[in-house]
Amino acid sequence: MKAPLAHSKPLYQRLVEDISSRIDDGAWAVGAKLPSERALCEMYEVSQITVRRALRELTQAGYVYSHHGLGWFVGDRGASAGSARDVALIVSELDALAVQLAPHLVDALRPQHALRLVFQDGDAASCAETVDRAITAGAEAAIVAVSGEERRLKECYGPVVAGAQAPVILLWREVAGVDAPAVVLDEVGAMQAITEHLLRLGHQRVAYVGDVPTLVGGQRRYRGFFSALLERGHELPMEWVFSGQLSERANSERFARVFGDAGRPTAVVCGSDERAAEALALLAHYDLACPEEVAVVGLGDAPFAALLGTPLTSYRFDMRRAAGAIAGQLRSLLAGQRADDVLVTGGVVQRASCGAHILV
Repeated sequence: MKAPLAHSKPLYQRLVEDISSRIDDGAWAVGAKLPSERALCEMYEVSQITVRRALRELTQAGYVYSHHGLGWFVGDRGASAGSARDVALIVSELDALAVQLAPHLVDALRPQHALRLVFQDGDAASCAETVDRAITAGAEAAIVAVSGEERRLKECYGPVVAGAQAPVILLWREVAGVDAPAVVLDEVGAMQAITEHLLRLGHQRVAYVGDVPTLVGGQRRYRGFFSALLERGHELPMEWVFSGQLSERANSERFARVFGDAGRPTAVVCGSDERAAEALALLAHYDLACPEEVAVVGLGDAPFAALLGTPLTSYRFDMRRAAGAIAGQLRSLLAGQRADDVLVTGGVVQRASCGAHILV
């Protein structure tokens, strides 16, 4: 039999009021399991989207909570009063940038919110489902790390924002045509800064190792590197540009050829610290000392950068500022206001790997 609902309010709100009333009246006691989502759909003759929206509202109010794979249960409102609400940080992998951001984000969100890390299933196209699950489980907002192919970003993240039942903030970069605020890394400026650092040391023959240009993080980083060379009037043979992992056979063979030549590059700019670590390993394999013969710099200042055999010079983004910007955007969105994009910069962290002598 369909539960009686008033008709003056949105469907999900009617469910909220009816279910909360049943809990307040003791029909469903603390700790009791609620009917399944499908059963609630049939009970109230509404869609699953409506049921999930109602359950999210009830979760935020402390009426219910979920156990993954087990269902929904009646919460103890007295115990949960004043507790922090979840904000989901959704990533495809726990990379160096996410590791650096997370502790600052935890601090910036306190005391109103608690950070919860959520790994998305599959590729970026499945992100909407991951966001929906996180919100249904009680997250008040989602921070989504953008990844994947540049040409597919709108296709992937448009549905994420349009279909979300809570605010969404994009992380690391904006997506053209998608109406959501973003905390954007200044990748172009970062690569310009790290490249100019080498050029000021006197290097004129500089190679580049970066991610595939079609992927997020590939195109902009190469642009920053190349623009710094052009401004100083330096040439860049395409033979000195490496895309993807240096462990790939074609790349490693060309690397050996380029750096085995008498007119080899005196420095390597890398689009990430991971690529820089690979470059250091190959240079050592071919008996080329860093920094004495070839300088190497990276991007991101990963936790391992200072621990490499030759400590790595890198560019560190200001993650404290990024976390503060996210917290500010979240406050605006939850207050029903617009939030602007924020550009995050940083600075060069100089270590031993950039001190190579210049070969004449």
